Amino acid sequence: KSHRFNDTNRNNSSYSIDKRLRIDQTTRQYNFASSQYASCFEDIPTPDVVKLRKDAVEYLDSFDKQSWYDDPVCSILNGEKLLAPPSNLWITKNSLSQPNGNQYHATPAQISSLLTHIQTYTSSSSDVKDLRPQIRRIEQRFLNEYAGLLIGNQCLDFCKQDGVTEMEESVMANSVERKLNDALLSDEVDGKVDITRKPVFVSCVSNFTNFLDLFRKTLRNLELGIPCVILGRSHTIQHSYRWTELLVDLMKEEGIDPGMVTYLSCQLDDIKYITSNCTESAGALYTTCSRELAKSIKSNYPNTISSTGGPNTLITAEWTEAVRDAIR
Repeated sequence: KSHRFNDTNRNNSSYSIDKRLRIDQTTRQYNFASSQYASCFEDIPTPDVVKLRKDAVEYLDSFDKQSWYDDPVCSILNGEKLLAPPSNLWITKNSLSQPNGNQYHATPAQISSLLTHIQTYTSSSSDVKDLRPQIRRIEQRFLNEYAGLLIGNQCLDFCKQDGVTEMEESVMANSVERKLNDALLSDEVDGKVDITRKPVFVSCVSNFTNFLDLFRKTLRNLELGIPCVILGRSHTIQHSYRWTELLVDLMKEEGIDPGMVTYLSCQLDDIKYITSNCTESAGALYTTCSRELAKSIKSNYPNTISSTGGPNTLITAEWTEAVRDAIR
């Protein structure tokens, strides 16, 4: 080793060939910086922002505040709501700590049923590996028919998020991510990758739950045949529960096994109990949070994938009007 790489031999052919081999053998990570990846960013749709805003205002104008009390948040298992005794009924709060609805925390028996389902679930759908047609029809209904509901519920619960901009970004980003999933499934058919279809956990964020949790984490996994377990929150829980509830109903209309989506309305310790007992039977836990919280979650569930925040970086090769507008 010392003979081959000493100063007197650095320019010989043996060293040059060895150096080239080491460079050539560097492996690129899957799909990174490939032409196939780049092609997914073409033909981005233009959102109808005026309609999004109009639909959201109409929804808010007609919203019945009592509805979140009369129809409490609860766990959902195999498409059924798990109600509980009055002793398990809690008041939910928005981001300003103001009461805004009711929630049933799961009972011990329900927690046991939820855990067993996650550990043993097998879909009854024969085409479970590819649910793109059904899930994408549902997705379009969320982006159009129910866009006002998504924006409005988040506004009511989180109180300070620009839900219109979020849905605008979703319309564009979802187009890209659908193409990425198309490529992924194609590569699985060709034997290039193997998609593990264990249930995944989705830990909802309060401010971008429509874009990140509903579309990116839940629908994109579901269309690949991956079951999703949505985790409840200790506050601002109403809006993410409402899209889960609607999603399960739309899945039933599409003939998808509702057992593919489970909702955990549980105390934090019970959620930790369930996740810690699923480290072998479940897949990744997806979350968006601070680095400190991500570290804490990972200590209980090692297979955690977390987006831990900024800075948001824009890289461009040229100065254009679009770039200028983006950084204003």
